Amino acid sequence: MKILLANNSLEYLGGTETWMITMFNYLSKEHDVDVYVPAHEKNTLIKKGFDESKEYDLGIINHKTCLKELSDFNIGKRIRTSHGVLPGEEEPTIGADIYVAVSEEVQSSLKGKGFDSCVIRNPIDTDHFGYSKPNPTLKKVLWMNNKTPMLSLIEQASKGYEFKIQTGFKNGTSSLMQEADLVITSGRGIYEALSCGKNAVIINWLGCDGLVTEENIIEFRKTNCSGRTFRECWEPERILEELKKYDPERNMRDYILENNEVSKIAEQYLSLREVKDEKN
Repeated sequence: MKILLANNSLEYLGGTETWMITMFNYLSKEHDVDVYVPAHEKNTLIKKGFDESKEYDLGIINHKTCLKELSDFNIGKRIRTSHGVLPGEEEPTIGADIYVAVSEEVQSSLKGKGFDSCVIRNPIDTDHFGYSKPNPTLKKVLWMNNKTPMLSLIEQASKGYEFKIQTGFKNGTSSLMQEADLVITSGRGIYEALSCGKNAVIINWLGCDGLVTEENIIEFRKTNCSGRTFRECWEPERILEELKKYDPERNMRDYILENNEVSKIAEQYLSLREVKDEKN
């Protein structure tokens, strides 16, 4: 199958950029996959371009700019994915055959704007984010986020532990997670940490939801583990309470293998090619 993946930028690693790399690497194993970014943007992350003369069977498109710019090209079916509820490039626009939301929160937002959608979770490369055994007691804490407003509070809460910081997205993320016992992050970072078998705490500049467990993951994933479930603002003492809930036997890798493993997510997208058009 000839597939086109599209994103508004592939210059630096971010959430949708990592999503693109994950999907590209998997789909390219059995399909002819090209990549589109707008002409004014750079593609330094995936060394594959876009052929204007090619007839694509399927377009899996992020961001409204890409959907608009690809409107006149030969693409059999267009699937538009919205990755968040914040305005801007995630806003839904007409022109797709199928609309996908990464969470129930995004799905509800799309519905309020007149767009029906199905939910497909974030894809995780579970081989790259492989399991590594944590310490019996909490020793190593990793803070990973591309925004820093909560950093000083987390540093205070993590005194007494070996604390590492990663701001921004880097290729070494998986090794840092595998070295850690507990990861404080949000969004797809939570799923990556769980894939490594780590305890994970949702803290974001948008809000704090706390330690992820088998009991609360279904609720937290409705907002894509963004911190917007409870939207609480915590002080260091409250953050420390979550760290003290550390359990080396809490291993949720099986949950990720069942719900986020890239092969399952990619197949969900491919199956949409057979769904009746729902163009808005």
